[in-house]
Amino acid sequence: MKKSIIIKKSLRITFVSVALVVGSTLLSGCNDFLDQEVLGNNTENNFYDTRYKLQSALNAVYDVLQSDAYQDTDYRFGEALGDNVLGDEGLSSDQGQLAHFRFNTSNSVILNRWKIEYKGIRRANQVIANAHRVHTTTNDYSAYREIREILGQAKFLRALFYFNLVKTFGGVPIRPEVEDVDGLVIPRSSLEETYAYIEKDLREAAIMLPNRYTSANSGKASAGAAVALLMKVLMYQGVPGTPSEKWEQLAEIGDYFVKGKSFTMARMLDYPARYGDEEWESIRKRLWFKPQELNDESDPYEGPDFECPTLVNAYALDYKDAYGNPISYINQFFLDGEFCQGSIFEIVFKESGDGSTGDTNEGSSIFSNLFSANPPIHADEMITTRLFGSDIRKSFTIGHHQYTPDMENTEILPGAILSLKWYTPIKERPVYGGDNGKNRRLLRYADVVLMYAEGLNEIGRRQESLEQLNSNKQAVNTINNSTALYIGGGYGYIRDQIWKEREMEFAFEFDRFWDIVRQGRAKEVLKVFADTRSNKRGAYFREGINEIFPIPQIEIDRSNGAVKQNPGY
Repeated sequence: MKKSIIIKKSLRITFVSVALVVGSTLLSGCNDFLDQEVLGNNTENNFYDTRYKLQSALNAVYDVLQSDAYQDTDYRFGEALGDNVLGDEGLSSDQGQLAHFRFNTSNSVILNRWKIEYKGIRRANQVIANAHRVHTTTNDYSAYREIREILGQAKFLRALFYFNLVKTFGGVPIRPEVEDVDGLVIPRSSLEETYAYIEKDLREAAIMLPNRYTSANSGKASAGAAVALLMKVLMYQGVPGTPSEKWEQLAEIGDYFVKGKSFTMARMLDYPARYGDEEWESIRKRLWFKPQELNDESDPYEGPDFECPTLVNAYALDYKDAYGNPISYINQFFLDGEFCQGSIFEIVFKESGDGSTGDTNEGSSIFSNLFSANPPIHADEMITTRLFGSDIRKSFTIGHHQYTPDMENTEILPGAILSLKWYTPIKERPVYGGDNGKNRRLLRYADVVLMYAEGLNEIGRRQESLEQLNSNKQAVNTINNSTALYIGGGYGYIRDQIWKEREMEFAFEFDRFWDIVRQGRAKEVLKVFADTRSNKRGAYFREGINEIFPIPQIEIDRSNGAVKQNPGY
């Protein structure tokens, strides 16, 4: 059996049922019931008293990422609303209305997006709020490190859920870590406040976690994942062509991640600016760093000038597996490419072993459903020609001429061209339908490099931007020994080349719609797309309104107006 399979079996993040204290307050408004003494062993006060129990609570957060609901909404918003795929577009369905931008505030797809993200936030909050309950001794440094890493992963995951929300809805309610019946209705925070909250979580996670997890720990969120997501959060706050500190920060963090420049904990945290009156020792204690009295020369005290984990060379653009063996471009997305050198964070799946499906199972049906849906989710020749032109990735990203690498005929309907990134090779097929063990790549090093290139271009470091852009192109060139590279030019010319490279590199990875929105050209792109479709899909996109979506009507109603609706809805 391959080592990659053994590793995957050993690292599964499984759902462990935890006592959801908040759940009881949300499901009942009866004060008498809430005042009753809890007679079980796992009360709020003692459930989190061991590292094992805290890890169980963290597993429950990862379980949200593995859910069908999470995968489904990521696809429906990030991919199906863009200009690269065709699918459910009939106006009789909620998805079809969403794809045409002819939906109302009670659209079920929009509500599902809201619900699944807040489900993850609620679980992450429980880990973060209760980590202090773990019993340990001052001289047990390994315990401190383990708790710190659990806490750091929870912060990364909470930031990811809020990032999904802010992309979708703008500023959203920031739920308190400890909920009570007097604070169930929380007004929306501003866009800036929501982004600041996300940034703080990611900056803290970046100094709490190791640079990369390997072997049996592969699949855990690392410092690399936190910094990569922080770069994306900064990029989404920047306005192309407009100078801002967000572009400056993106380039600075890229210098650290890609080039290995020195970066202290204080710089990563933006300390003391973001922390008001909180002293460094308070931050260290809250983040579970080693007590000062345990300082020794081999493992020194982490002060503000302590260096962040080194990320340079922890990841690479080379197409190599977790052991350094060469793999093909498309194999990055198959079993051989799980936790490969270019993969920063993956959502981990496995077969259930008993045929169970849906959210009771660790596998995901998302890729199977997308690749073999009826009607299929697909592109056509017009889309793929516009998308790739003559780029070699076309042959490795789509089922060219309707045949897969296994020589399966995928032509479910005439003209349909399917994404090989969603394909599961025959040798990797699950025993049961709806039970796929194919991991989803959520953050890749290629994204870090291209975000860095974009940030460099925005702050006027054009030559360095071109070098980063071409570093990804040079990796692509190894597929067919090409020497073609991008060429220099002014700001707009380099920016457009970066955006085109992003479109090709991340095609069918659930990010296309968000990219054209944050670039400020969703209306333009969807208008061109609508002109090529008989049903004019995308023509109803309203600039200045449809970049974000309405708060679900049920949330507005429940809050009695405390949660305000987005303009235009």
